[in-house]
Amino acid sequence: MKKATFIATFLCFCFWPINAQTSNDVVNSFFEALNSKNPDLLNDLCLEDMKLHSLSLGKDMVLTSQSKQGFIEGIKSIPKETTIFEKITSTEAIVKEHLAQYTLPYLFYVNDKLSHSGTNVITLLKTDDGWKISYIADTRERP
Repeated sequence: MKKATFIATFLCFCFWPINAQTSNDVVNSFFEALNSKNPDLLNDLCLEDMKLHSLSLGKDMVLTSQSKQGFIEGIKSIPKETTIFEKITSTEAIVKEHLAQYTLPYLFYVNDKLSHSGTNVITLLKTDDGWKISYIADTRERP
């Protein structure tokens, strides 16, 4: 009996951190997955119907829209030898019991060269599976 109780308790603690992630943990994991071009982790962090809107700023403003699948396919298409790094420069967050929203100004580097900068707004929902990204909007401006 003691052995069964120990095993059950051990298994609970092994899986507890997965569901106990905070919204901030999910946002940090998202950027770690993005920077390492990890499509499987990106997929796990987002709701199936996650949407991404990007507004490119410049002489002409261009609005693009992507599904989760389109976003992940774009990450998969980046050549292995190409490095990307999105550096978050500050964080503002509103976190409620089941809803969180983050505003994250950033600098985006490709092969260690500044490609563009802007601001991300990421919305998360707390589901039965934990916090998941439901929406991302960002601005993009060339240096």
